[in-house]
Amino acid sequence: MGDTPRAIRATITGAVQGVGFRHAVRRRALQLGLAGWVRNGEDGGVLVHAEGSPVALDELIEFLGRGPRLAAVMSLAIDSAKVEGHEQFAIRGVRAGLFVVREHQASTHHFDLRLELAGSMRSWALPKGPSLDPATKRLAVEVEVHELSGALAESESAIVWDRGGYEQGGRVPWPQALDRGHAVFVLHGTKLRGGFALQRTAGGAKPQWLLVKRRDEHARPGSDIVAAQPQSVISGRVLS
Repeated sequence: MGDTPRAIRATITGAVQGVGFRHAVRRRALQLGLAGWVRNGEDGGVLVHAEGSPVALDELIEFLGRGPRLAAVMSLAIDSAKVEGHEQFAIRGVRAGLFVVREHQASTHHFDLRLELAGSMRSWALPKGPSLDPATKRLAVEVEVHELSGALAESESAIVWDRGGYEQGGRVPWPQALDRGHAVFVLHGTKLRGGFALQRTAGGAKPQWLLVKRRDEHARPGSDIVAAQPQSVISGRVLS
């Protein structure tokens, strides 16, 4: 009974941002064999979800109450939570790399989504482009990996429709999440912001996926971001 995994949500306030708190929590959680996540809150605090052995959770709670050397914890609130089945302990809110959405007017008009991973760009062709409407599921055909260099280059037949940083999310670490066929991520672009998910629906030489906007504060039900904002974020050009 005592070995049954349980989960907690912790809110820590005080001088806990900018002092290495998240990295210290992740190191301690990994030492204790716990999974979950840690992220900075918008109010200056730190939020933690941890799951695993009750004994290990008690040790993590003790650590959260004092924090790393440079931290000054003012308060610690602990609530019971649902075990979500995380396979990692991740720091959320940290940029994983560059994302780019390019628009092409070649033999067929299409967009493509590129995510920086391990020094190159994993890529998906989007025949209809991305959407901010969570009810709209866009076909995404996985294509060859592209080089990171040249990701922001434009030409007569191609523009950079959006760009920015992205965060890797989800319960499974990357790149395993992509290998398994379900990857969650957060975009910080000019046009695309918030959570998205890629779900593989078919294998083969060019696996098919669905790109879906998650329901968050950046979702825009009923919108058509491609039609509303057709210009390049670099040059301002619009493909004819």
